[in-house]
Amino acid sequence: MSLENSTFSRRSFLTGAAALGALTAAGAMGGCAPRLVEAPSEGAQGQAMTAAAADWLGEAPAISDSDCVETVDTDVLVIGAGTSGYFAACAAAENGARTLLIEKAASGNGVRSSAIGAVNSRFQQEVGEAGAINPMEIVNDMDRYADGQIHSALYRKWALNSGEAVDWYADVVAKDGIGVQLEWNMPKDTFYKDWPTGHGTNGRDGAGYGEREGQVSECLNNYITSFPNCEIRFECPMRNLILEDGKVVGAYAEGKDGMIRINATKGVIVATGGYAYNQEMYQALQPTRYSCLGTLDAFPSCTGDGIKALLWAGAQMDQVHTSLTFNRCLLTAEQEIAHPYEVGGDSYGYFFYASQPFLRVDPHGARFHNESAPYDYVMNASSKRPEAERYWHQIWDGDWKKYVPIFHTVGCSTIYMQPEGGSDHDAFPGMLDEWIGPEMEDFVNAGYIMKADTLEELADKLGFEGADKDTFLQTCERQNENYDNQYDPDFGKEPFRLSAIRTPPFYGSVKNCGLTLCTLDGIMVNEELQPYGANGQPIEGVYVVGNDQGCFYAGTYPNLAAGLNAGRCATFGRMVGKKLAGAAE
Repeated sequence: MSLENSTFSRRSFLTGAAALGALTAAGAMGGCAPRLVEAPSEGAQGQAMTAAAADWLGEAPAISDSDCVETVDTDVLVIGAGTSGYFAACAAAENGARTLLIEKAASGNGVRSSAIGAVNSRFQQEVGEAGAINPMEIVNDMDRYADGQIHSALYRKWALNSGEAVDWYADVVAKDGIGVQLEWNMPKDTFYKDWPTGHGTNGRDGAGYGEREGQVSECLNNYITSFPNCEIRFECPMRNLILEDGKVVGAYAEGKDGMIRINATKGVIVATGGYAYNQEMYQALQPTRYSCLGTLDAFPSCTGDGIKALLWAGAQMDQVHTSLTFNRCLLTAEQEIAHPYEVGGDSYGYFFYASQPFLRVDPHGARFHNESAPYDYVMNASSKRPEAERYWHQIWDGDWKKYVPIFHTVGCSTIYMQPEGGSDHDAFPGMLDEWIGPEMEDFVNAGYIMKADTLEELADKLGFEGADKDTFLQTCERQNENYDNQYDPDFGKEPFRLSAIRTPPFYGSVKNCGLTLCTLDGIMVNEELQPYGANGQPIEGVYVVGNDQGCFYAGTYPNLAAGLNAGRCATFGRMVGKKLAGAAE
């Protein structure tokens, strides 16, 4: 098994070298000269003033009707063909609205196949108690993760409407031979509660991750255009929104033959996917998270277009900036962290195994957090160290195949198919032997993981010297003691997620760090998904969904509700599309 093949099966097909190449093409929108944003101003307009002064925002392009080669009239304009945009366009089209979906890339980004988070779908009802979720309980758990710095009513809206959105989706894709599977088997007695929310998409004929999303895009493209007066235009980036008397009435977009004015009589839905591939914007707004990254796993078309256009229109942005970041990037000893836009293709290791709760130690050999925590907590803990040390080493031994089934992680960190059923749809029998084990050895050969016959040898290979080496060896001894006692007095990890380090060979990641999938901070909205203007009143004529929409996260992504982000994108996209088409709720 080659390194390339072993890592591709659960990676987005628009990452690595392809993504970095696309970034160059998107340079006009992304910007490549990072600058720090100015400190926030005081008062009610502080955030808007900061945004207006930031170098990454720039000025709205000067476009007029005289620049346009075409005028298009539609009822509903949807900007962006990702999860939220597709769900919005489908809902508007099937409810009788003339619908135009535009996308800057040559094809849609599709619907995230790893999981769509929902509450009270028919799949959950079918498995009874194992799939049952109290809507108010999960709403309050998500609010707790955000320290209350969100619009909790939006979580309620997601919890009460997401089941219908997933049921609709399953019916549509089933006609095209694509299935949906619920992961309902949750571990017991965890400090961080897991929720049976994840509805994964299974492609036709055993399709892999990237293929599945492409299949869904094709299915939804055909569904939208099957309705009268409904159209999709690819390679058609939105350049700015059109305001008349303070109301958004459409947008200017650039087609293959020139500028287009699009009039939307019922409303515009902005769903351009956040700004993860706008280096200037990302480094300015999230410098701490940026300093913990090795690379990106984001769609290259997500360069902040929608957020910037809404800010130019007078909207306001979240004040707490947030990313969806996985703890799965491996670098070699020579590579430095905090250069995520320079690391792609085969120049890093994408290691799903890194989300397993094995021992993690800092660059000085000391354990530093509870490894059972959500994915991005390890980055948060690492950020308390000097910038050059914001990585960690993951340590495990030759008995790792014994521990992984017992750890019972869920969501896209699942690498073992639980015999009771209800596992993540990407897991398969024999996965540890057929994929994870060979991939591990590939990463050893590539210099991302060190392998040794003794812990002392492993310490030397990982570069520990002097007091740091002593600390590392003492940490491993302490790990064995905690395992024997089935008690973790240091960080309180659950007993069933403790593991010993006694059986050779011994393994350690050289530099483990983060990779960002998408940004989660966006435009502040009311409960109807309308952006607030400078005066606190909603800007009429426009709605914000997906990763352009704010007020849903603050500082972290609570990944133990698997598929939560794709679920809110799907649910709110569908709800707004139905609303603008005039469908009864």
